[in-house]
Amino acid sequence: MTKFWTVILVGGLCLSFHPESFAQREKGLFKKAPSIKPKSSPEKKKAGNEFELEEEATPKLRFSEQLEPKKPLNPVVSNMDTTKIDDKTEPLPLETEEQVFDDSSGVWVTTHRYFAIWDPNTIDPYNINPLEFDETIDLQLYDEAKKQFWAAPLEKGLLTSQFGRRWGRWHSGVDLDLDTGDPVYAAFDGQVRVVSVDGGGYGKYIVVRHYNGLETLYGHLSGQLVSSGQFVKAGEKIGLGGSTGRSTGPHLHYETRYEGNPFNPLELYKFPENALKSDHYILTAHVWDYLRGGRLQYEYKTGEKSRQFRQVRWYRVRKGDTLSEIAHRTGTTITALKRLNGLRGSALSIGKKLRVK
Repeated sequence: MTKFWTVILVGGLCLSFHPESFAQREKGLFKKAPSIKPKSSPEKKKAGNEFELEEEATPKLRFSEQLEPKKPLNPVVSNMDTTKIDDKTEPLPLETEEQVFDDSSGVWVTTHRYFAIWDPNTIDPYNINPLEFDETIDLQLYDEAKKQFWAAPLEKGLLTSQFGRRWGRWHSGVDLDLDTGDPVYAAFDGQVRVVSVDGGGYGKYIVVRHYNGLETLYGHLSGQLVSSGQFVKAGEKIGLGGSTGRSTGPHLHYETRYEGNPFNPLELYKFPENALKSDHYILTAHVWDYLRGGRLQYEYKTGEKSRQFRQVRWYRVRKGDTLSEIAHRTGTTITALKRLNGLRGSALSIGKKLRVK
């Protein structure tokens, strides 16, 4: 009997030290490596003390010498809010150069220069101040020797509305008459950047980036025949005319932009001749004189007097705001704010709109 229990005891001890049993005892003593989950950046909430300006519908501007549309697309700066005062939160428009090595001279030669920002959703993602533009740039609009041509956006060039203030809003292009379904053509060689819909404004529209740094916008279309990233040639059909968006009848809203900002297309075109004025255009700061209170540079309709325009900015007062803080954040003075808004004291009402420029 004693021998039997001894065998049982020894067998039990052997089983207790079996590797599998040991592993079971060790289980739970070491923490498992946590599983890796995809990490998404939380949406940043707008701070309650951020300043925002309200602007009358006026454009914004500025760009570089030449531009080469390139893939892949870069959606880094989509839907950028360009009304914030704190420019530290805004993406930097990086400039990129393409260079070719010249065997005869033994040096690298810059062939094209373009901005790295590529946004397929936003008309103006560059956020460049037009009033800081102080360059003189020779834009080559077409070069037959290089097989870079141009084309009128429509087969006919009947101008129905000018660039400038209209019905209390800023009209940042020209309107050309058409019938719904008429073909709309790319004005120059380039790459389609935006194909989108703005129900309360442009309707169905297209933005094309061109090799010379220009961008052209085609609005109120009934049909869009291209997609973002697609390369197009001058004269290629990209859309169909219509009256979508904020429109009173079929027409093409046509814009010319440099560095994301519109300037008067009549700087480049002659209507109703439906022709370019030259194969080159010398771009200077004067095209944005209307933002400085200067006159628009175009021929007015018969009997229409020239008018002066200026840019006006407003700020809506929030809880805790003071005149001194608003003046500091908007780059002005307390005296100027009082003069612009007819204020005698420093008391502010929440929700009040203050003119700051």
